[in-house]
Amino acid sequence: MKKWLLLLFIFVLVGCTEKLPDFEEYTGRPLDIAVIGAAPNVRETNVVFEEFPMEDLLFIDFSEYDAVFIMKEHHEEAGAAEYAEVYTSSKIPFFIIESTKGSFPFSNADALYSNSYEKGGGLGFAAGYMPSSDPGKEPTTYSFGLYNDIKNDETIKGTYSIIFNKIQEIVK
Repeated sequence: MKKWLLLLFIFVLVGCTEKLPDFEEYTGRPLDIAVIGAAPNVRETNVVFEEFPMEDLLFIDFSEYDAVFIMKEHHEEAGAAEYAEVYTSSKIPFFIIESTKGSFPFSNADALYSNSYEKGGGLGFAAGYMPSSDPGKEPTTYSFGLYNDIKNDETIKGTYSIIFNKIQEIVK
């Protein structure tokens, strides 16, 4: 009887384990990404990160990069009004990694990160912001979630691959 219960338990355990899809690695052109904070751990070898402290954000030559990542430990500071013009006048996209508040508190000088609303709907992983080159048009914003809201090494790296593909698509 104990063998049958053990077998049933193993069958239920295996049957309830969700199989993750094979996340495709980014294989496009090499990307150079400025990172405010510590660079993420990714699978791709064709993506180069250069780390900067938050106080350098006002002085980075963005023409050398394809995108900027702002890591979680700098969200509060990066949402300060003094940086809003950096985001809104940029020619490259910004991605706020592990953002639960989207890109609004970063692109709006009147918004404070600490007072902004949390975005609902699962584990938002990154919010992207790309200003329009046309002054009359609204910026484009992006939202990247984790596969089925599962936060593990595989889904995080898979989401970074999706972000890299988006960067290649929007930055020519």
